[in-house]
Amino acid sequence: MRPSASKTKPSTGSPGEAKVAQELWGTFASLSKRAQGPRLFVVDARVADLFPKVKALALGAPHVLLRGGESAKNIRSLERILGEASTLPRSAGTIYAIGGGTIGDVATVAAHLVKRGVRLVQVPTTLLAAVDSSLGGKGAVDLSTNGRLYKNAAGVFHYADETWICTELFETLNERQIREGSIEAWKMVVCLDPKLYSAYSRRAPNLRTLIRDARELKTKVCTQDPYETRGIREVLNFGHTIGHAVESLSGFKLSHGEAVGLGILAALDVGRAMGVTSEIVAAEVEETFAKRVGVLPRAKMGRLLMSVTDAALLELVRADKKNRIAGEVKMVLLERPGTTKFVRVPVEVLVQLARSWRKSLRP
Repeated sequence: MRPSASKTKPSTGSPGEAKVAQELWGTFASLSKRAQGPRLFVVDARVADLFPKVKALALGAPHVLLRGGESAKNIRSLERILGEASTLPRSAGTIYAIGGGTIGDVATVAAHLVKRGVRLVQVPTTLLAAVDSSLGGKGAVDLSTNGRLYKNAAGVFHYADETWICTELFETLNERQIREGSIEAWKMVVCLDPKLYSAYSRRAPNLRTLIRDARELKTKVCTQDPYETRGIREVLNFGHTIGHAVESLSGFKLSHGEAVGLGILAALDVGRAMGVTSEIVAAEVEETFAKRVGVLPRAKMGRLLMSVTDAALLELVRADKKNRIAGEVKMVLLERPGTTKFVRVPVEVLVQLARSWRKSLRP
């Protein structure tokens, strides 16, 4: 199978420069022939075990095997990668991130730091990474402070030069992994493309179409706001404000996509309370996400919130630097499919809703 590539070629320039990666579709065997020159493979150990061709490529060169998952996104993992990558030349070295979003995140940070920046190639092996985290140049690691884990607390922008989409690497994904990637893809569709959302609502797309559509939508947004300085890219945070907090409360037992799904339900509730989202729109979107995507029920969020006080929840929600506004939390709310609004939500509104979520009741 011959790989297909986007027409956009990678640019050369300073580390962290915004660019659109060369997007290549094909088999891993065909695309891996492109791995030439000084290189380091950062690979999810489970992917290496599942796919002999991945393992052969990685073990035949300098490599770091990590166990994918939130536990991989820490300073210890970053230090391991930096140590192995220390011999890479800045002008020609490349880090290949082969795994899901957590592998891509920590590898992105490393690629930015090694010799003040080396090339990066993203090889997503999960649907979530393919539609979301492998795009947009963001990488981050989590930090522990005062006994609490803060997600994505230290990060960089470092855009990939290439992205390989090898669909056979998605064949071993289970239903839960497909669901979490689908939630992020549908999030982009409902926020950015009402016609596509309507079409998806009538008939859910196949995996290949979902990946292509989601990547195109996110690329358009990131191209307009590559470093999150213009406010355009904030639309991608729909469902993330409460979602990240719920994810942390679960001890990361909830997947990122599952937490974002709950965060979307929460954002619909906030939209109702703030008069931004009508009852008709909120009910329709919720029903579609439940039917087509399999978002988890509110009761799951309610059980997690039972373990924390209102103050602790607000601390988690406001841990994001974008939310450090006294008495308010900035959120992306949905007016209708394809139209979003950035709203400063009084903390009192979130407190009242949290009490309803704890009871697993719609406010």
